[in-house]
Amino acid sequence: MKSQREFPPGTQLQQYFPCYQPIIELETGRVAGSEALARSQNDAGGVVSAAGIFFDESHSQDWVLSVDRSIRYQALKKFALRPDSGFLALNISPVWVDRLPDTHVIPTLQMIDELQVDPKRVVLEVTERSGNLDNLRRLTREYQRHGIRVAVDDFGSGASQVDRIIALEPDLIKLDMSLFKAATSGGAAADIALATTAMAMRAGCQIVCEGVETADEFDFAVECGADMVQGWLFDAALREVACGSAYVEQMQELKSHYLQRKAASHRRAYRHQLAVEQEARKLKTWLNSSDKTGDIHQALSANALHNLGVLRLYWCNYEGTQTSPNFELGYEGFIPEQVYLGRNWSHRPYFPKLIGIRGMAQEQIVVSDIYRDIRSGDMCKTYALALSDTHILLLDVLVNDQVLFVR
Repeated sequence: MKSQREFPPGTQLQQYFPCYQPIIELETGRVAGSEALARSQNDAGGVVSAAGIFFDESHSQDWVLSVDRSIRYQALKKFALRPDSGFLALNISPVWVDRLPDTHVIPTLQMIDELQVDPKRVVLEVTERSGNLDNLRRLTREYQRHGIRVAVDDFGSGASQVDRIIALEPDLIKLDMSLFKAATSGGAAADIALATTAMAMRAGCQIVCEGVETADEFDFAVECGADMVQGWLFDAALREVACGSAYVEQMQELKSHYLQRKAASHRRAYRHQLAVEQEARKLKTWLNSSDKTGDIHQALSANALHNLGVLRLYWCNYEGTQTSPNFELGYEGFIPEQVYLGRNWSHRPYFPKLIGIRGMAQEQIVVSDIYRDIRSGDMCKTYALALSDTHILLLDVLVNDQVLFVR
């Protein structure tokens, strides 16, 4: 077992100080606020992260707490002199919250009052998932009662944090950086990140994506519905709070490039959709023809559909029950699979839409949201077209990687 010491030799609280990483608002490009991060100086006089002291078991918790409060006080003191600098985000550990007696004066509130900082300009980030949730809820309610906003950090990491959203009712969530980095490359991580931020938005939380270092990561932050971003693409943590307009031009340029790429993606997606719809209407005409001859292989071009990414086609009645086999599109043409006959798909989101326009727009094609096909693992959309007064034609179609995030 490591021995603990109250004060490491040669170490004074003054050696630790805050730096401020800007958090930029997407809507205006202005600095919305800054996160206070612990820093110290190395032997060469350079500024380095001091985060390691919070995980070093050779330091007593009392000493680490003293350092943390010293940094927090310094951050608030400097921030009080900059009324035009947005909000200040401070990190709190639920473990330390558990050590506060019920009657204890809350140190951060005491600092805010002493330094005459407007509580509405302070955001407290819950930085880890440990600790007693009831204690944390009581403390965050007290913060919120004073006008301080609460953020949940590293949201989407490890075990589910839905309980924190329900219990703490945070104002902001910060997407877990490791999930965000992995999600930028697509795949299942992207699905999870997008679903996570969608859930947070439904709960009324603002979204902050941190760790944004490249233009691609910025683009994905926009896809996530981020309200604010922070990261080295804009700046590392600075000794002074950044000027409010420091990144406006950079943000405008990033958003302009995003808009161009997104518009091009939409054009590709729209052309692809029109081509799929054209093939769907050809199939409808053949299926409804009274003098059709041959089988489905002769009626449709398997190559044309394959090039469009069609995985399968089938039809259902208006109760949602499948009345045809799945015609799976393979290299040798259409392969009928009988196993799905009689399955009911009325719970799919596109069915109520089709029922709603039944008899009003027979040529209207309804397209589902993007989903991951269980059988192939690919991202897909389902195209649905009224086949007759009694049946609906459906095609499951791959989504090209280049149009993946078109919504």
